[in-house]
Amino acid sequence: MNLYKLELMKIRLSTYLWAILGIFASLLSIGILFLFIFIMETGESAGSGDAELFADWNGLLALTTALAFSCFSILSAVIAAKVIVKEYCGTNAVVLLSYPVNRKAVLGTKCLVVSSITTVFAFISNTLVIGIMYISAHIFRVMPQMNTEHFIFIVLISSFLMGILSSATGIISTAFGWKKRSVVVTIVCSLLMVCVFANCITISPGNIVWVILTMSVVSVVIACVTYHILANGIEKMEV
Repeated sequence: MNLYKLELMKIRLSTYLWAILGIFASLLSIGILFLFIFIMETGESAGSGDAELFADWNGLLALTTALAFSCFSILSAVIAAKVIVKEYCGTNAVVLLSYPVNRKAVLGTKCLVVSSITTVFAFISNTLVIGIMYISAHIFRVMPQMNTEHFIFIVLISSFLMGILSSATGIISTAFGWKKRSVVVTIVCSLLMVCVFANCITISPGNIVWVILTMSVVSVVIACVTYHILANGIEKMEV
């Protein structure tokens, strides 16, 4: 049995699928609510800055993506805290470090599995939420402005980049959590990063792809650095 199948079995993905389903349902409910907020805001304060986010699809995409990023970043940190921080800092560390496999290979597999789960489900969830919102807008005859001809591609690209950004946030948080030997620190670190990055996503809805791309590149670079620090630290751990 290869390392990937072993880690998937240890993670018990079915447990987190319920959490992912809950995130999707919550984001969809909030997304539908955004459509009705659009009606109220445009009727009462059409010129306000807050109303502009609900007045077109780019703004709605930015809001929904920011919320999705927040949820999946924390989910990524929770999964990573279980399979990395808890295992390497708990009673099972002796068994884990005794595996006749390179320690960095084991850690790399764990990080890859966590990142893959986060990226794939974040992409699927955000894409479906925006798609259902668009269909609902037609059903309820509530149609915000469409300022681009390639909105579907913007949704796909921004959702994929958001998934990468979420997984990178999880890896960075994991490194801090391992350093402090605490699962709680891992979660708190992800919350702090979410508070900063989520607001940045909504800075320029019209350029959301470039905004998330920039954030993703910076976060991936930081995640790679922290991963190497984490890998070197685990490599030096004594059994």
